[in-house]
Amino acid sequence: MAVFFYTDRGNNQNEDFVYGNDTFGFILDGASGLGENYLVGNSDAQVFSHFIGSQLITLLANEKMATNRALMQAVTKFAQKYRKELGRLTPDLWPSATFSCYRKIGDEMEFSWLGDSPITAFLSQQMRTFYDRTVPQNDQRIVMTFHQLLKKGEVIDVAKETVKEDLIKNRQMKNTPNGYAILDPSPIGIARLSQKKLPLVQVEKIVITSDGFYRLVDTFNECTPHQLGQFKDYSMLISACDHLRQLEREDAQLLTYPRFKQSDDASILVWQK
Repeated sequence: MAVFFYTDRGNNQNEDFVYGNDTFGFILDGASGLGENYLVGNSDAQVFSHFIGSQLITLLANEKMATNRALMQAVTKFAQKYRKELGRLTPDLWPSATFSCYRKIGDEMEFSWLGDSPITAFLSQQMRTFYDRTVPQNDQRIVMTFHQLLKKGEVIDVAKETVKEDLIKNRQMKNTPNGYAILDPSPIGIARLSQKKLPLVQVEKIVITSDGFYRLVDTFNECTPHQLGQFKDYSMLISACDHLRQLEREDAQLLTYPRFKQSDDASILVWQK
């Protein structure tokens, strides 16, 4: 039995939070709201993901507490602490975070997710991947438009401004009836938490990544989801992140591999028997 995890900062603030042990583990990938207002410090996303993550380390240790209830308690504490600051903002300006989690419950392994941080579960007879594909699918058309502008010679800042309105429209679909579910300082996303339970005896290995790390799979095509199962120790996680950063630096002008920004926080969590 082994659990190891690593996070590599991709910008000025590490907005990911990752934690794991034998019985539970999770990744939170924070995203700031659409405005320029900050609750505290330089990144709402960092404040939100790290506050919620610290709460969940304690809450999820209680096997009798349902995962959605643990999330609700953590979010409620955050909303109480920053009530005044949140009250000045509309919900689309609130920070949010993906949430992807494994948790041993009796003789089952429970998987829970909100957002697009993929959970790859390696079972005795098959591999399963769990995450919400809504956000990456919604963004794909905008990413390709942005990429084509760059290939035509447009500078990055101008290209970003061109697609900014469409990107904002996508983000305004957060926790709306026809939009995507995500963790934020309200109970709305939690009500749409996706879950899957599998017999514990079938689970050989679990790999959870932030979308920043998953770029190795879906952007740079350096590995397949199945090859994520090859990570066997902490040093391999560091090497993978170093390789990712090298690929990003080699395409600093974003001309070869379509994406909005050169680097993003990259986190990975591995549980294995």
